[in-house]
Amino acid sequence: MLEKDIENLIAAYPEEFFPGEGFKLISQQYFIEGKRIDLLFEDKLGRKIIVEVKRGILTREAAGQIAEYYGLLKEKEKNNFFELILCANVIPKERRLFLENIGISCKEISIAFLSEITKKYDYTFIDDRPSFENHFTTIQDSLDSEAELDDSDISVWIFQANPQKYDILNALSDKNLGNRIHWTVNQYRRKIKKGHLGFIWMSGAESGIYALTRIETDPSLMREYPAEKKYWLDPIDQEEKIRVKMTILRKFLNRPILKKKLVAIPGLENLSIIKRPQGTNFPVTDKEWKIISQLF
Repeated sequence: MLEKDIENLIAAYPEEFFPGEGFKLISQQYFIEGKRIDLLFEDKLGRKIIVEVKRGILTREAAGQIAEYYGLLKEKEKNNFFELILCANVIPKERRLFLENIGISCKEISIAFLSEITKKYDYTFIDDRPSFENHFTTIQDSLDSEAELDDSDISVWIFQANPQKYDILNALSDKNLGNRIHWTVNQYRRKIKKGHLGFIWMSGAESGIYALTRIETDPSLMREYPAEKKYWLDPIDQEEKIRVKMTILRKFLNRPILKKKLVAIPGLENLSIIKRPQGTNFPVTDKEWKIISQLF
C-alpha cells in the first residue's frame, strides 16, 4: 500500500473518511507557498481544508515538518483561512497531542478500514502484483512435497513487531530494503533454523500477519542493514543483537490477515501468539500453518 493509494481513496470518496463534512475536492497535489500538498477540499461551510497523508506510523520528524509548514502557511496566507488534517495509519498519542495543540486535526485511518473501502469500490492497490501469487505457488508446492512434520518439529515461526517501537508498515514498503529484512530472535534461538518460514506480525489495534518470509540464516549476532535502522523509534534497538536475515516472499500490507479473523477459525484457538502475545518469536505448528496458508 502506497501513500498514493490512501490519497486516491480519500480524494475519490471523502464522505467515507469524513462523514457529514460535505468535502468537495478542489485539487490533488496542489502547490501552496512552494509546497505541494496532497489534497485540498472545500467543506460545506466553504472553508478550505488541507489533507496531508502519511503511511504507517507518524514519525516525530514528519510531525515536526508538518507543524513547521502549517505555521509558515498561517503567517503567509493571512487573508485565507486553511484548516489542516493529518491522516496516518498510526498516530502516537504524544504526536497527536502536539499537533492538535497547534490546531492540526489528526485522523487515524486503519488498514482494515482501507481494505473495506477498496472492496466496496473495487479499487486495486497500485503495488498489487501477480508475481506474489507465483511466489506463493512455489512455496506451497515445496512444502507439499516434503514429508509430514510432527507438531513438535516446528518449521514456521511468527516474528512480532510493536508499531510503537518499529514502523513495520513503512519498512515493508521501503524500496531500498526490497525483500530483505533482519529480525531479532529473543526466544527459540536453538530451534529457529535457516530454511524455515516466518510470518511478520504487527501487534496493536490492527494486529495480524503482514508478510510471509523465508529465514536465510541461523540466529547469530549481527547488525541490521543501515536502511532498516531509521524505522526504529527506540535507538537502543539499532545495536548488534541475535538476529536472523529473512527474505520477504509475500506481503499482505494491502489486505493483512488480522487477528480478529484468525481467532474465529477452528484449529487456531491455540495459536501461540494469540494465547500468549508477549514476546518476539512464536512457533506455528504444521497443522496451524496449513490452516493459515489457505487464507492466502
